[in-house]
Amino acid sequence: MSPKVIVVTGANRGIGLALVEQFSNRGDTVIATVRSKAKAVGTPLITLPNVTLVELDADDLATIDPAVAEIEKIAPDGIDELWNNLAVYNLGQNVSSVRGVVTDDVQKVLQVNVIAPSYFTSKLLPLLEKRTTKKIVFVSTVAASFEFTKSFSHLLAELDAPFVYGASKSALNMTALYFHLELKSAGFTIVPIHPGIVLTGMNPKGMISTEESATKTIDVVDSVSAKEDFVLRSYDGSIVAW
Repeated sequence: MSPKVIVVTGANRGIGLALVEQFSNRGDTVIATVRSKAKAVGTPLITLPNVTLVELDADDLATIDPAVAEIEKIAPDGIDELWNNLAVYNLGQNVSSVRGVVTDDVQKVLQVNVIAPSYFTSKLLPLLEKRTTKKIVFVSTVAASFEFTKSFSHLLAELDAPFVYGASKSALNMTALYFHLELKSAGFTIVPIHPGIVLTGMNPKGMISTEESATKTIDVVDSVSAKEDFVLRSYDGSIVAW
């Protein structure tokens, strides 16, 4: 497989960092977004070969356009893949229950998980169109599935999964579908994918490591082409019922 130019958001830790490490190790050129380059000093990101950091803070939508401009300078010949990994899970106890909705917290989750990746992806389409791969990944979750949530509500309760997280990722899935419908004729491959219930700082009750999640998720995404059906996929290769 020829080296690719890949953009990964939310690369400072967790799944994002594991993805960047995997891509770097296989020789890809990686553009990794972080909230702060200064805070990335001393982290594994600094030592990885073929990795360039770009600042992007989804809490501040005004940072997206400068980030895109910087990516255009780094990769003027285009990018092969965009991995929308950046997300927020829980902002506090109040957003876990419908009995204690905090509007500011709900708005923040929706901004980070839906508005920011939608806008960022839209702005990067010209760079994706310069190359033939044209692959966009939206890191989703089984908690966005009606069928999973109804069948495994006890598990989500054990994980203290906030309702707005599943709601935001449901919106992200629908966003991915609209990108697919509008861009499939141009050869784009849009892949929403569940990365597993991953042990991270965001989710200390996870069941698999970030390394396992990244490795298997990359394998699945690599196998998907524009000719295949649009579905919500899982890191283990299965299809998640919506």
